[in-house]
Amino acid sequence: MNVKSIPLLEEMLRKAGYRFADLSEVPLRDVRHVQRGAFPEMRMADLSERIALQALKRPVTRDLLCTRSGFQGPSPAHYIPRPEGSRDWIMIYCTDGKGWLRVADREFAVPAGCAFFLPAGTPHAYGASEGDPWANYWVHFRGRQAGEYLDLLGVAPASPLLYPSDGEDVVAGIERLHYLMEEVHNAANVVAASGALSALLGSVLLRQRTASRRGRTAEENCDRTLDFMRANLKNDVSLKELARVAGMSPGHYGALFRKRHQYPPMQYLNRLRIQKSCQLLRNGNLRIAEIAEEIGIPDPYYFSRIFRKIMGHAPSAYRREDSFPGKTDSGQ
Repeated sequence: MNVKSIPLLEEMLRKAGYRFADLSEVPLRDVRHVQRGAFPEMRMADLSERIALQALKRPVTRDLLCTRSGFQGPSPAHYIPRPEGSRDWIMIYCTDGKGWLRVADREFAVPAGCAFFLPAGTPHAYGASEGDPWANYWVHFRGRQAGEYLDLLGVAPASPLLYPSDGEDVVAGIERLHYLMEEVHNAANVVAASGALSALLGSVLLRQRTASRRGRTAEENCDRTLDFMRANLKNDVSLKELARVAGMSPGHYGALFRKRHQYPPMQYLNRLRIQKSCQLLRNGNLRIAEIAEEIGIPDPYYFSRIFRKIMGHAPSAYRREDSFPGKTDSGQ
């Protein structure tokens, strides 16, 4: 796997006595040895292989397990080659500067605000841009659900990049995970780190954006209609009006919304209304017809039909606690 020249690292390696025509000829362990001390603000935490193998046998941690996490400040010497891939699944999130990723015979630019994901066993290399080297967080993980998370995120070796819309939330999630990884790796902390990793990946899933700048703008415009829906549950909202808020044609908006949120816009709006009606049914004394009016579905029969389709119960049955086997409290 040939990679671009990295002058500072090449100079460091040659001073250390290495001879090579291409950086890919230098084993990763030797690269890491020479790189020691070259990274400012380096923080890292590893799960020992013994503990990792034990955790992967436990039902509570075998599906998703963090094995490594860390952060490094900018250094033009940063370069990681893995021609055989990694035994872990990998997430890298660039916070500042620029980096690059080479995988599946393609090279990708990785700017600030971009994350990439790699499945275990995928040959790759990545590193810092020479002129504007990146600062980045990294998370390594394993488990039976690791591949399912990448499937949900829609990433693969041929399309590994994502652009989460809320970088501060991503950083906060990784910092929380890293805090737990830095603690003593007893069973409680390993389980807590597994939960933090699941929350992090779920947050990225909720906030993912495509690699195309034009595509990200369209996604942001599309997602803006979610706030409009929440603010207008009581009002008569049409697909045409939602598309106007997004600045798109109804057809384009409807297709993009369904791709991003699983349901067509009007179905999603009805599900928001039903969620609101559940709160009103359990936390107040409004009659069902009044609740239907409150959430913008003035026909109580139509409301009941939608409610039953989504929730599996009639509104009156949902309100009665004794309609739920085994439920004895008030939901508090």
